[in-house]
Parts: sequence; C-alpha cells; structure tokens
Amino acid sequence: MMTTSAEEFIIRKAGLAELEDVIRLRLALMSELAAPRPEELAVWEAATRRYLPSALPAGRFHVWLAYVGGEAVACAGLAPYERPPSPEGLSGLEGYIVNMYTAPAWRRRGISRALLADMLDFARELGLGRLWLHASRDGRPLYEAMGFSTNPTALEWKPGV
Repeated sequence: MMTTSAEEFIIRKAGLAELEDVIRLRLALMSELAAPRPEELAVWEAATRRYLPSALPAGRFHVWLAYVGGEAVACAGLAPYERPPSPEGLSGLEGYIVNMYTAPAWRRRGISRALLADMLDFARELGLGRLWLHASRDGRPLYEAMGFSTNPTALEWKPGV
C-alpha cells in the first residue's frame, strides 16, 4: 500500500473481476488522448470487451489498477510477446506498455510511478529483455526518470493507409 498526500492507494493486478474498471479507465484514456466520436468509442469498447476476457487469463495482456477508497483511479497495461533473439535481446521476450492512465484528480501523487514500478518488477520476473511504449508529452518525464530512453530506429506501418 502506498501513501498519497491525503489518501492511501492500493495497487493490485487485475483479473476478470475488475473488467469493468479496466474498460472504464481505458475509455477515459482514449477519450482524453484521441477525442474519438461516440460511435468510434462504442466500436472500440465492444472490441475491448471481446479481447480482455481471453487475454487477461491467458497472460497475453496484464493490467494493474490503483484503488483509492475502493475506486479504481489509475491503470497500466503490459502486453508481453516473443520474437527471435537479437543481439540487444537474447531472450527474444519483450513487452509493450499500454494504457498508463491516472484520473486527473489523482495525478502527481506518485500513483503512476508505483504502477510502473510494479510492472517493471513483473517484467523482470517474466524475463522480458526489453519494454517499449509510446509516451505522451506529460508522461515522458516519468518514463525517463524510470530508465526509459528514446529509440529513434522504429518505423510503423498500418495496412490500408
């Protein structure tokens, strides 16, 4: 249990019982970052509801939630994957961090740092050789303080674009 200035927060790994909290916080993040139209959010939410019930128990996606007074106020996700070993990653095991989000009223209280620390410990336990993420401007200082560095070598392709 971590202590904030006025309240305590508890971090725990999410399972199917926390599905609604995970979806609610992911929707809040998407609404804040992308400002999608309501019909786009509905389609995205439906796809997420199909994905999470199998991905969480299978370990294809891991989520940590931070609770204050029984309410989930922040989340962080990790999608581990395997690729062929490389000189920079001999294990071939890597992970992508996604959905780092803290509700606005709870920001700047150490919650995201605590979520990320738990996730990094878990990544070490899994033997992940590297973690990737796309950082928002606001999130970048936290990731850099936790040891992340810029990788300018990646390119992205999207089918149909």
